[in-house]
Amino acid sequence: MRPPVSEADLSQCEREPIHLLGGIQPHGVLLAFSEPDLTLRMVSANTEALLGRPPEALLGRPLSELLPASSLVLLTRALSQPTPGTLRLEAAGRFFTGVPHRSDGLAVLELEPTTEGTLEEEALGMVDLLLSPLARAQGPLGLLQAAAEAVRALTSFDRVMVYRFDADWHGEVVAESRDEAMDSFLGMHFPASDIPAQARALYTRHTLRLIADARAEPVPLVPPVLPSLGRPMDLSGAALRSVSSIHLEYLANMGVGASMSISLLREGRLWGLIACHHRTPLIVPAATRRACDVLARLLSLQLASEERASVSAELARRAHLQNQLVERLSEQAGTLPVALAAQADLLLGLTGAGGVALLLGQSPVLVGHTPSAEDVKELATWLAGQHFDGTFQTERLGRLHPPAAEYTDVASGLLAVRLDAASPRFLLWFRPEVARTVTWAGNPQKPVVPGPGASRLHPRASFDAWKETVRGAGTPWMPEDVASALAFRSALVGVLLRHAAALARSNAELDAFSGTVAHDLKEPLRGIQQYVGFLLEDHGEELGEDGRRQLEEVRWLAGRTQGQMDALFEYSRAGRVELAWGEVDMQELVDEVLLTVSARLQENQLEVRLPRRLPRVECDGVRIQQVWANLLTNAAKYHLSSGPRWVELGFHGPGEPLSHPARRRPDEYVFYVRDNGIGIAERFHEDIFEMFRRLHPAHSYGGGSGAGLAIARRLVRLHGGELWVESSPGQGSTFYFTLGERPR
Repeated sequence: MRPPVSEADLSQCEREPIHLLGGIQPHGVLLAFSEPDLTLRMVSANTEALLGRPPEALLGRPLSELLPASSLVLLTRALSQPTPGTLRLEAAGRFFTGVPHRSDGLAVLELEPTTEGTLEEEALGMVDLLLSPLARAQGPLGLLQAAAEAVRALTSFDRVMVYRFDADWHGEVVAESRDEAMDSFLGMHFPASDIPAQARALYTRHTLRLIADARAEPVPLVPPVLPSLGRPMDLSGAALRSVSSIHLEYLANMGVGASMSISLLREGRLWGLIACHHRTPLIVPAATRRACDVLARLLSLQLASEERASVSAELARRAHLQNQLVERLSEQAGTLPVALAAQADLLLGLTGAGGVALLLGQSPVLVGHTPSAEDVKELATWLAGQHFDGTFQTERLGRLHPPAAEYTDVASGLLAVRLDAASPRFLLWFRPEVARTVTWAGNPQKPVVPGPGASRLHPRASFDAWKETVRGAGTPWMPEDVASALAFRSALVGVLLRHAAALARSNAELDAFSGTVAHDLKEPLRGIQQYVGFLLEDHGEELGEDGRRQLEEVRWLAGRTQGQMDALFEYSRAGRVELAWGEVDMQELVDEVLLTVSARLQENQLEVRLPRRLPRVECDGVRIQQVWANLLTNAAKYHLSSGPRWVELGFHGPGEPLSHPARRRPDEYVFYVRDNGIGIAERFHEDIFEMFRRLHPAHSYGGGSGAGLAIARRLVRLHGGELWVESSPGQGSTFYFTLGERPR
């Protein structure tokens, strides 16, 4: 059994000097001459058969001995142009099609025999005949099929295929016209190594290539090496250039005796090929080739036009979706996450995705089918380290980000839009894995095989259908998907500004309401508590146990309501305070807090751990002292019923590791309060920071208003920092907070 072909082996194909093969095909002749003296310096070895004079009789002689004056005038005029065209020249008493160009410091003229009938007018007439079926074709595939049939009718090739390149340069046959005796390759894929990079470069520079006889011996050039360069002449620009032995063997294995390829370019880039095959040798007249070349150019323009029209229509449809989405998001009541979830269909429809994640704060907003919140955060951290402008897309995320291999069912494909260059804020669209079967023309894992002794490679001998199931890939992202994502990023800014304005109005209303509450409702509540106390003192015995219990409940409810009003007032006031920035010894500040809450800590038998002295930072000491107090009180309150109880206060300094480094700037401290209490399920990690949000009955764990964490977060954010939690049920909780930079 032969060993598998390696990437190093395949690179031999990429390195083959197909422009320096030192020969031409025998259906024409090549003359190379110096300028301005027009002296012949190199000729092909077949000049005697086509021009009546052997090479040795031509070298060193003026070109005027071969071409009459009228043809010399046409040639010199053409060579004075930036792009010399095709000429009809006379030489040795017969007519030729002449194609001039320059290479390696010499002018080069290729001559192919022609007849009186193959005139430019005939070529134009052929193009006119070809345009009719193209005009009737429906859609891009119909257009390509019509082109294949027209080229075959014009050239008489046994099989004409339209071959479209994929992004990785493998190709697929998307249209085909053939003789019934020829194998069909319609729908089959060919590996990129079948047309290596240097061949694709030549197809881009020279859009038509004829191999008239794949079994013919190449004609060498005389002399074989340019004396001035010590190598064969560069024949990149020569239509008659001889053919690589590997490619000739490839054609023989396919049963092809002659071939012609016509390039299809899109904005200067190779999009595909019209590939023509014949079982026996076939010389296609130059005028016919010109007609096919013009057809390919017109086809490329028509395809580009249809694609632009299709893309424009699709972008218009998506713009309509976006307008609907933005309008509804702007009008939707509630928070932005709620608004996005309510418009999931429109949001996903923008890019044809299965799920979306929006990362603006600590917790991602997830819509549709997405990885978990933790996976999305990890992905955002990874993306933050990638270098890309604006958007990042892949259909095989698992290959680039290995953890994503675990959730290909929802996120094989990723389209990411960066929202902030300085932090991991992204808009992420996900597409699931789509398993598909690709039919290859032969085994793509063995595009070539080593020869005896591995002296050179040989192309595969079989082109039988070989099926491969492709896994781990989502549907590729199209340019209109990317355009829609970028457009929504811009629109999202406006939505966020409107939500921010609504939040500002809401906060202003809250401030006004809290003032009303403080003034108008607190006194009646105190009165209720006092009257309940009087009733219990004066008539407690008469009321009985049930009556006393009900009155105690009334007094507790009045006290709790008053506490909530106090918390509401405090929360409102926290948004209006002017911070008194200064350098604060965080250790001294925490020592004061521990002294203040010491009774609560002792009551709950809570051990306090301080792994190291806290640093000095800039902040408003009074406000941050309140943050520490609220976090410590929570830790003391939500403890396990048995076992040792402890709380740890500490920090991560700049550069020190953190489980989620994306949550901090590289130069800032991250403080924490960690406990071994009851823990919090991940789905409630954001809920606990809402006002009056408690996860347990009001009497449980010592009661409370449910406002402490909301106030703490508001104070931290006033400092330009962030407060978040990492926790799991039964595993304790760690509350982290950062502090922004002092305004300068």
